Amino acid sequence: MKRSLVVLSAIAMFAFAAQAQAAGDMYAGVKAGVNIANVGGSDAPDNTSSRTGFQGGLFIGKHVNDQFGFRVEGLYVQKGAKGKASSSSSSSSDVTEKLDYIEFPILFVYDIKNTEKMGFNLFAGPTLGFNMSAKVESTDIKDNIQSFEFGGAIGAGVEKKMAGGKAITFDARYSMGATTVAKDVTVASTTVSPDIKNRGFGFMLGYQIPIGSSQ
Repeated sequence: MKRSLVVLSAIAMFAFAAQAQAAGDMYAGVKAGVNIANVGGSDAPDNTSSRTGFQGGLFIGKHVNDQFGFRVEGLYVQKGAKGKASSSSSSSSDVTEKLDYIEFPILFVYDIKNTEKMGFNLFAGPTLGFNMSAKVESTDIKDNIQSFEFGGAIGAGVEKKMAGGKAITFDARYSMGATTVAKDVTVASTTVSPDIKNRGFGFMLGYQIPIGSSQ
């Protein structure tokens, strides 16, 4: 079911591009970078530190007017955190929780300033995430992790414009899950929903090309 939702989301993303292309002012591209991830929430461990992982994928967008637009992205995002695991000898060792997602940010974009050579923008919007892998070191914990994550992202971007409507892009963002990472657990006949949420800072470099007829 989860893979079917991912496939359907990807199909919808590219169908949107195909149908809207004739309207002009469309663009698409590829981007890649890093995600500095951690976890938060009232039930998150106190001793976690960030996991630095890959983040990247494809994007399509549209300029509605000179200031406003929107962008849909399809990204592979490595989330999780590092922490300490205690042993029976009272010693502890570093462990990494590796939570990898296919994520679809749906972003509303506000262009602060545009010139012939540079562009600056702010963006924000919801994110739809589908867990693809969940491990603590080499131990699979996927059965304990929610398959879907709803969240949000906010950030800023810059474009270095080139001939033919192409551009080199860079963006920085903060993302946070609104839904918990862990599945419900039963403690003393009581079902508990742990409050543990993904969060992270992402930085990505991209290459953008026009796909609208008005370019």
